[in-house]
Amino acid sequence: RSRMVGLIVSPLIGVCLTVPAALMAILSSGAGHGHYELARLLFPFTMLLTLLCDNSISTPLIVLALAQFPAYGLALGLTSHRWRLCAATAVGICLAHGVAAFAAFSGVLPNFS
Repeated sequence: RSRMVGLIVSPLIGVCLTVPAALMAILSSGAGHGHYELARLLFPFTMLLTLLCDNSISTPLIVLALAQFPAYGLALGLTSHRWRLCAATAVGICLAHGVAAFAAFSGVLPNFS
């Protein structure tokens, strides 16, 4: 029963985090004339994938961005029954996100302005 709660609650927490993160990313984009720094920080995988989509943010990439934090929550929920595995999953998520964010700020992405 507690595992089922973790599988439901963890992704829902991710959804709750997605709303303000997406709003901040949209605001930083300045209707296409901004700097996209928050988008690069909060959704680095999606921003890096724009390199495969003619340097544009397409609808599938927006969907991917909106799924990112719920997916993080789901991964944590799936491993929540074993503390060490959950901790390792959390560290892995943080490392992967950090490396992707570093890459997104490395100069490889265009300014999108």
